[in-house]
Amino acid sequence: MKRSDYPSLLLPDPPRRRFLQGLAAGGVALGLGPWLGSAGAAAQAALAAAGNAVPVLRGTEFDLVIDETPVNYTGKPRMATTINGSIPGPVLHWREGDTVTLRVTNRLKGSTSIHWHGILLPFEMDGVPGISYPGIAPGSTFVYRFKVKQSGTYWYHSHTGFQEQTGMYGSIVIEPAGGEKVRADRDYVVQLSDWTDENPLTVFGHLKKQSDFYNFIEPTAIDFLGDVSQQGLRAALDKRRMWNQMRMSPTDLADISAYTYTYLLNGMTPSGNWTGLFRRGERVRLRFINSGAMSFFDVRIPGLKMTVVEVDGQLVEPVSVD
Repeated sequence: MKRSDYPSLLLPDPPRRRFLQGLAAGGVALGLGPWLGSAGAAAQAALAAAGNAVPVLRGTEFDLVIDETPVNYTGKPRMATTINGSIPGPVLHWREGDTVTLRVTNRLKGSTSIHWHGILLPFEMDGVPGISYPGIAPGSTFVYRFKVKQSGTYWYHSHTGFQEQTGMYGSIVIEPAGGEKVRADRDYVVQLSDWTDENPLTVFGHLKKQSDFYNFIEPTAIDFLGDVSQQGLRAALDKRRMWNQMRMSPTDLADISAYTYTYLLNGMTPSGNWTGLFRRGERVRLRFINSGAMSFFDVRIPGLKMTVVEVDGQLVEPVSVD
């Protein structure tokens, strides 16, 4: 089947140069950046066209390796913390009722950890250093083993330092013991995240010194005069007084902005053009996961009604949304 036989789930094709710039940092070709050869680029493009740029692991036995990998999301080479050499890490497919074993090997110079976000398990398997265990020391392997007691869509990530911000996260898809109650012809994970070329410690330091360091769109005297013109002096003063009492700026939507963040979808920048393929008339399940270290996302597909059928692993009464 030709690529043209499938509608694109998200964006139209960008120019080839922009496509490769965003694509090189995702999936199996991660870290090759400007050194990506034509054969590698073609292979990665084929994976992306199939909606499968992120590795997928299925079963009950898993081997995960934590390491540093060079990436290039913005034109500036940087080092990322990766799981099996990928951002995001592999999609882990489990089945409710199975006992899973995950061997996590640390090849970093410092300690690491993996926390299974939202998963019901024994506390010593939770993966939070200083609470459930000491963490995974450099050069060592920690074995997680637990019975899967639930189903749905979840994610996993580092709970050590700022490793999550530097790329250490992945998704979990758990099949119900009796099979999916909501059937779909195609099933895609859509993992949203944020990346910064800055050292996360530097970002944290900026916020500790000045909470609005990355917020450049502040109200001005001209904005105040505009409020006076539209609402009257008393209403304009009341509005300004309200924000001052809360010690907040009305433009403080998020602590960190696109000034330093590049937003990723399945490990690809917008120019990477992640695409999920489908035929007209098919039902497509999208498993949205917010893996942002500091961001929340407003998701919409123009002109298409979507139906929410599950939230945080729990089936809900279907709700139609834009």
